[in-house]
Amino acid sequence: MKKMFSLLLILLLITPVLGSTTYASNTVNAKVTESSTYFNGEQRSLNGFNISNNNYFRLRDLAEYFSGTSSQFDISWNKENNAIEILTGQAYTPEETDGTNYYSRNRNYSAKLSTSKVLVNGQVQLITAYNIDGNNYFQLRDLAVKIPFDIDYDNESNRISLFSKTPDHAYRVKTAFEAKNNAESPYFPRWKSTVASYLVNNNDGTVNVVEANEGVTIETYNEKYELSGNKGIPYELPLFGGFYSGEKYNYIAFGQDNREENDSKEVIRIVRYDKSFNRIDSVSIKGGESYTVEPFDAGAGRMAEAGDTLVFHTSRTRYTTEDNLNHQSQLTIIVNTKSMTVSNDMGRFQENHVSHSFDQYVLFDGITHVLVDHGDAYPRSIVLNKGNGTSYSEVDLFDIPGKIGANTTGVSIGGFEMSAANYIVAMNTIDHSLVKEYTSYEMVGLEKDQRDIILSVLPKTSTTANHITLAKYVGTNLIASIPKLVKISDNKMMVLWQEFDKDDHPGDLKYVLIDGNGKAIGDIQTKDFVLSECNPIISGDKIVWYTNSNGYRLFYSIPLN
Repeated sequence: MKKMFSLLLILLLITPVLGSTTYASNTVNAKVTESSTYFNGEQRSLNGFNISNNNYFRLRDLAEYFSGTSSQFDISWNKENNAIEILTGQAYTPEETDGTNYYSRNRNYSAKLSTSKVLVNGQVQLITAYNIDGNNYFQLRDLAVKIPFDIDYDNESNRISLFSKTPDHAYRVKTAFEAKNNAESPYFPRWKSTVASYLVNNNDGTVNVVEANEGVTIETYNEKYELSGNKGIPYELPLFGGFYSGEKYNYIAFGQDNREENDSKEVIRIVRYDKSFNRIDSVSIKGGESYTVEPFDAGAGRMAEAGDTLVFHTSRTRYTTEDNLNHQSQLTIIVNTKSMTVSNDMGRFQENHVSHSFDQYVLFDGITHVLVDHGDAYPRSIVLNKGNGTSYSEVDLFDIPGKIGANTTGVSIGGFEMSAANYIVAMNTIDHSLVKEYTSYEMVGLEKDQRDIILSVLPKTSTTANHITLAKYVGTNLIASIPKLVKISDNKMMVLWQEFDKDDHPGDLKYVLIDGNGKAIGDIQTKDFVLSECNPIISGDKIVWYTNSNGYRLFYSIPLN
C-alpha cells in the first residue's frame, strides 16, 4: 500500500437540503479534485472535490460502480431520522434524480459541515461530512472499512484506485510488468491458441509468474505473495510457442513463419535455461525436416519430460500439398536433452498423425509418453496416442459428430492427467443431438453454445473410454467455462470451472474433488473466485493460480486441508 492519502467520499442525497444545519463559521472552500479515479482497474468519471487537501466523491457513484461485485451496497434516505442508510451486499438501486452535475475547475464552491447521520446495516457511524449544493460528502476511508472495499493511492500519478473486497484466500499483488487480462471466458473458440500465462512452484516457498507478451516476463512472489524479483527475456524468434518448467531446467519454444517453404529455414527453436532463467543452449527445427509453414498454428502446445527426454507436442501448418492447400496438424518433437538434439522423425505424417489438431497435451507414463489431441478430421474425436516416437497405439476418447473438416466441434479440452489406473481428460461438450449440421463456422440448430462439464476416463488396460458428467448446464440459464484439472495425488484430483450468467457476466467458481476413477468425492463447492488461462498448481498445502483483470493481478488459493 502506498503512503496513506486521506480520501473523503461524497454522499449524494436526493432530497434538496436533507435537514442539514449549517453555520457560516463552519463553511470552507471546495475545489474540483485533480485526482483520477479507478474502480477495479477501470477509470471512471466522478464528481470530486478537494477540501482542505482532502478528496471527496459521490456515494452514489461508488454504489453504481461497485454494484454486482463483492462490495456492492444500496443507499436510501430516511427523512424522518435525517439519516443516510446503507445496506451492504445489496445491488444498487439508482434513483431518477441520479446524475452528474457539471462543476468547473476554475471556481470555488462552498462546503458546510453536515449534521445528517449515516447508518450502515442499521448501525450509526461517526463520520464527519460536508454539504455542497445540497449533497452530503463523507470520508471515504471510514466507509471503506464498513462496506467494505479497498483503496490505493499512487502519488506519482495522482491516481485513486478503489477495489471491491478481496475474498478470503485471495491476494491482490503488485506486478513488475503490465498485467494483461487472462480471465476465463464464456466463449468457446473453434481452436486453441498458444498458452501465454504460467505459474511455477519453485519448491522453496516462492512461485514464478511467467507470461508471454512482447517478450517473456518472469515475476517472483514469496509465500506472502509479495513481489520479490523480476526478469525479462526477449523473443529469439517472432512467435512464442510455449513454456515448460522441468525438474532441472526451464524451456521456452520460439518460432517463425516459413511461407516461402524454405527447407533450411529455422521454424522452431527450443531454448533451455537454468532455474534462474539464464540461457544454456537450444535445439533448432528446420522447415524441411518438419514440413512447417507456420509453427504453433491453431493449437496450444505443451511439454513434458522423463529423464533425458523432452516431448514438445504442438501444432503446425504444413507445406503445400497436391491439392494446393496448407493443412494443419499436430507436430510432436522429441528432444534428447543430454545432447539437445531431436530424436524422432517430424515428417509430413508422423506415426501419431492428427489433422486437424486444435489442442495438444502430453505427459509421461513411466518412460512412455502419452499424447492427447482435440482432433477434427483424422480422427474427428478427442484422441489419445501412447508410444515412444516410432510406434503408437491410438484410442478415441470422445467421438465428435459431423463431417470431416467441419471446424466447429462443440467440445473443448481443459486438462489431461493420469491416476494410478486411468488417463483422465477434463472437457466440456454440447448436447450434440440438438445440432442439425456442423460447418466450419457454426453448429446449425444450436441456439446457445452451452456445455456440460464431463470427464473422459480411459483405463490403462482398456481401449474404451468412460464418460462421466460432473455438472449439467445445457438448457439452464448459465454457461460453464472450459474446466481445469489439477492432480493432487495418484488417486485424487480437482476439477474447476467458472460460471457465467445469461449475459456472459462472470459468476461463481465451481470445483469438485474426484478420485482416480473420475468419480466425484463429495459435493461441488463454490467460491467467489475468477479462473484464468493460467493452469492452477499445487503450492504447499494449497491449489493456487492467478488472474489478471483490468490491469491488476489477484492470486487465489484453495486449501487442501
